[in-house]
Amino acid sequence: MIKDSEFFKEMIYNLMIGVFDLEHYPIKESQYVTNEYEEGEFCSKAYEEVYNANCRICERLGVDIDEDKDVELIINNLLDIGKYLSMKMYDYSVFFSSPSIK
Repeated sequence: MIKDSEFFKEMIYNLMIGVFDLEHYPIKESQYVTNEYEEGEFCSKAYEEVYNANCRICERLGVDIDEDKDVELIINNLLDIGKYLSMKMYDYSVFFSSPSIK
């Protein structure tokens, strides 16, 4: 598999966020890539705090959770920003680890 392909980058990202059912569909790269949303991991804890904050905001606004479109927009855009930066960081790591770069 070509390590700087879009498919490979997406696969690594998806392993990191726990998209795949590795029990039923194992992926060999999963032995090297940690699911950062596993219980106790940084992203799991941070996401739980975001979820709880969203619940409190919705409660203060008197709406059901997921009904405040602005909060959902903020959360979704921040997740998109994180993914975009992750993909760019991957590209930079491939670029800077190339033998032609000194």
